[in-house]
Amino acid sequence: MKAPTFTQSMSWLHTWSGLLFGWLLVPIFFTGTLAVFEPEISHWMRPEIRHAPAEPARALAVAEARLRQVGEGAPIWRVQMPSSRQPAVGIVWGSREQTREEVLHPLSGEVLPVRATEGGHFFTHFHAELDAGKVGRAVVCLVGLVMLAALINGIVVHKKIFQDFFTFRPQSSAQRSWLDAHNVLGVLGLPFLLLITYTGVVILVDSYLPAATYHFYDGKAGGPRGDVVRSFERRPAGVAAPLPSLAPLLQEAETVLGAGHVGWIGIRAPGDREATVQFMRHLDDRLGAVADHITFAAVSGWELGRQTEWNPVAYAFRTQVGLHLVHFGGYPAQWLYFLSGLAGTAMMAVGLVLFTIKRRKRPGHEFGAATARVYGAIESLNVATVAGVMLASAAFLWANRLLPADLAERAAWEIGAFFAVWALTLVHAGLRPPGAAWRGQLYAAGLAWALLPLCDVAGAPGLLDAMRLGVDLTALVGGLALVYLGWRVSRRFAAAAAKEAA
Repeated sequence: MKAPTFTQSMSWLHTWSGLLFGWLLVPIFFTGTLAVFEPEISHWMRPEIRHAPAEPARALAVAEARLRQVGEGAPIWRVQMPSSRQPAVGIVWGSREQTREEVLHPLSGEVLPVRATEGGHFFTHFHAELDAGKVGRAVVCLVGLVMLAALINGIVVHKKIFQDFFTFRPQSSAQRSWLDAHNVLGVLGLPFLLLITYTGVVILVDSYLPAATYHFYDGKAGGPRGDVVRSFERRPAGVAAPLPSLAPLLQEAETVLGAGHVGWIGIRAPGDREATVQFMRHLDDRLGAVADHITFAAVSGWELGRQTEWNPVAYAFRTQVGLHLVHFGGYPAQWLYFLSGLAGTAMMAVGLVLFTIKRRKRPGHEFGAATARVYGAIESLNVATVAGVMLASAAFLWANRLLPADLAERAAWEIGAFFAVWALTLVHAGLRPPGAAWRGQLYAAGLAWALLPLCDVAGAPGLLDAMRLGVDLTALVGGLALVYLGWRVSRRFAAAAAKEAA
């Protein structure tokens, strides 16, 4: 038997690694794409919050007044200042072990009865660790490394990579048109795919190279993230002293961090003689994800220290974090990432579909008598991986509106809806023929997204602000696109069935 060539070996690796890890890559990439707009989705999922622009001094005043009322004796206070993407004021008080939190109107100081929800952070959480803690993070690390390798050997396999970019024949055979789509999407999104995969791998370096980070950072886990951040806090003295107003300190902090750029305020040991107040800058306008901060002695108002300059190596690491999380560049950069993420998801989904089309056309006997059953299971997994995760994501948002606002463990029920619907899509795909499964789930996902604006208005009546309206319109457009895709796929399967019958 003739030994396979290098290119054939790379092609085999690209095909099978793309299939086996694609079942995780598509959900990871799709939820990561949604996570680009995490603040907007979180705002949509808490419709009790309305946009009410407020000056930082006013927002701090209402937060301070409420904390003095409810947080007396708590060793830690925190204030999340409002921003264009997070319009309310958040307050937290308690200890390291247990905290309580509230959301306030930034002008009136009214406590808003927001529903319990994980919000858009669920998509970020799933993207980073599959909602499975350290085990999930390790799996995502492995998938990221395989994705990076698949991109590289994909470049090797496609010798005519730039010619493929300009070759798309939608009216050709099913296999040819799907292959063209896979190539075009892969070449079009290649710079983004390399960037987002490499930076994702770098961010999770502690998970797969713990010995290296322990060595270079003196045995401290998470060294690249934490050990370059200087703290200027002081131990509580145990001597009571009234906490002065924080307004003058905010003004002084803004001269260092920039007016309107304070994102978080942390107060340690309020009411103690050695209380400290730390002001942290938000990251929404910078590439490097480093939070400049300045700390004051709360009672005297003296500056204890500031950190506005960073170790170059740490800054290089945090720049890669910033490139992955896209807090910079405003909505133009975020929309670019969102559309590129959708294109990357589509490229991987098309690769899964292409695998089954090729095997349908040239059935082999790789698994002996079980070959047909194995490929049937692969097709079912493909349907649930692609269309199923889109339907499950829409179900997560529908659950936010349909579940009672005062339901106990409400956030867990929303997440449970996501996984329950996703599991049902796998069952459905296993019970239906491939064409019917694809058609049914694409139509269902499309309708679930397209009708989400109606669900929003019915479940949370009131004036829509720009952020909620943006989520609704994006869902509508995406849903209509999925319905159209379902129609095209059903036509393809119908044409293939007619050809077989002829």
